[in-house]
Amino acid sequence: MKSRLIARNVHDAVLHLVEGSCDLLLAYHHPSQPLQLDPDRYEMMSLGHETLVAYAKGVVDRQPMFSLPAAPGRTVPYLAYAPGTYLGRLVEVIAKQSSEPLHLEPIYETDMAEGLKAMTIEGHGLAFLPATSVRKELKSKRLVRAAPPGMHELETDIRICRERPEPARHTRPGAHALWNFLAASSAAATAGSCASCRRA
Repeated sequence: MKSRLIARNVHDAVLHLVEGSCDLLLAYHHPSQPLQLDPDRYEMMSLGHETLVAYAKGVVDRQPMFSLPAAPGRTVPYLAYAPGTYLGRLVEVIAKQSSEPLHLEPIYETDMAEGLKAMTIEGHGLAFLPATSVRKELKSKRLVRAAPPGMHELETDIRICRERPEPARHTRPGAHALWNFLAASSAAATAGSCASCRRA
């Protein structure tokens, strides 16, 4: 199957799908920031979960260069997502859910998590990054958690979306086959999990 990957922020990617410029949309999804897609016209399938976590450069004894919460009277240099980006809005949810002010001082912003990761590794500040995107950096200790586990983090769904085949303007066989494969894999995984529960 031939394919082309188009990386966009979530808002622009949704527009691509609605305009028929792409066949499948892979995006984060959180109840506080639902994807603006008509469920009568579009269908979604969960492929897994992702956690947005605060990270900083690792220094002596694997301690973070910057940490949350900030020390009294201090601010934390914050590497931010650009205004309006999906992950940026999720960071706002994290801040609102915090029992204490985070005192983040934005010093840099970009649309992409990879750009923030590079700046974080260089020690320019703290960033909230998808946990799966920093596995190598955590293993090498170039990055470490900037807050205790379970604090100042947010779990999101990873979903794939498509226009329902019936009213679709066009249906590519490859995209249709991939959707069916993912649906079958998801159903098999769910069945296996339930069977394990019954055996336990």
